Amino acid sequence: MTKVYFDNIHLEIIRQIDSAKFDLKICIAWFTDYQIYKNLVKKAKDGIKVEVIIANHKHNKNSKVNFKELLKHNGRVSYIGNLNDDSRDSFMHNKFCIIDDITIVTGSYNWSYKARKNAENILVLNNDKELAKEFIRKFNELKPEYGFAIKDNEVTLLPIENIMSKWDHNPINKSETISSANIVDKF
Repeated sequence: MTKVYFDNIHLEIIRQIDSAKFDLKICIAWFTDYQIYKNLVKKAKDGIKVEVIIANHKHNKNSKVNFKELLKHNGRVSYIGNLNDDSRDSFMHNKFCIIDDITIVTGSYNWSYKARKNAENILVLNNDKELAKEFIRKFNELKPEYGFAIKDNEVTLLPIENIMSKWDHNPINKSETISSANIVDKF
């Protein structure tokens, strides 16, 4: 079943997130809505696999949503694109979420506070495995080689395959540790 929403979209997104039983894959250009973020953290704490891809953009970097708590609960976060905000650069402008590999939430709505005031929409597409496979393929295609993790209470840039070992006591090769205060300057 497909359903469209034009009002109270952030509440519907939260409702959809709350329905996840094992997996959330999120690809959103701007993600600054702390209320949505708190629900993702709750799901990660409950053992749900949460992966987020967002644009490497100043609005995301300066947001109250810093993803640290999500990372502490085994969430994966990746920024993609150039931070210089040059109009000649391509920009990851997708807005979709895949829930349990079968439900897709997509539309014009970024997961931001500003989007709550805009004329926006989302579609919720339920029980369409073939369409979900296409979104999963795109998600995996977009997923970058590097992502952020927490190690010794510091934000660390690691190869994605090493993210899950972020609390190991063994040193990880090819990692770059930066203080969380320098994230905006570094990336």
